Amino acid sequence: RQFDASLEQEWESARTSSTSLSVLLFDLDFFKQYNDLYGHVQGDRCLVDIARTLALALDSPRDLVARFGGEEFVVLLPQTDAAVALKVAERCQRLIREQAILHAASPHAQRVTVSIGVGTVTPGDQLKPASFLEAVDRQLYAAKKNGRNRIETLQLAS
Repeated sequence: RQFDASLEQEWESARTSSTSLSVLLFDLDFFKQYNDLYGHVQGDRCLVDIARTLALALDSPRDLVARFGGEEFVVLLPQTDAAVALKVAERCQRLIREQAILHAASPHAQRVTVSIGVGTVTPGDQLKPASFLEAVDRQLYAAKKNGRNRIETLQLAS
């Protein structure tokens, strides 16, 4: 709910000031297999570790990280253009890699990895926040489809 309220507020702020707004969507790769292998208690610990790591990667006090679903997270980056959003996504991915959380069932060096969809928009009157999130979600699924442990980006016109 915090994310929904923040997205609405930051969307309106970006629309009225004609500034960029970026969103990063994260999915933990092969997380079902992680839970099957290590159990749900360890899975929950892993999610907490990932959330803390994502929070460390953020710069602005207005930036927000939130759980978005089972093993998905969302990062809201107000006043952030596409180039900076990609750098934040790369920093998140690097910090998670450096944590080196063991995941014996993962083909990616037997470590927990994330797939990331990145989207940037300068909101106008046509596009709505939900449609923007759907577009970023498609980028996340493209990252998963294209091999996981990767970043796919999108920049939308309003």
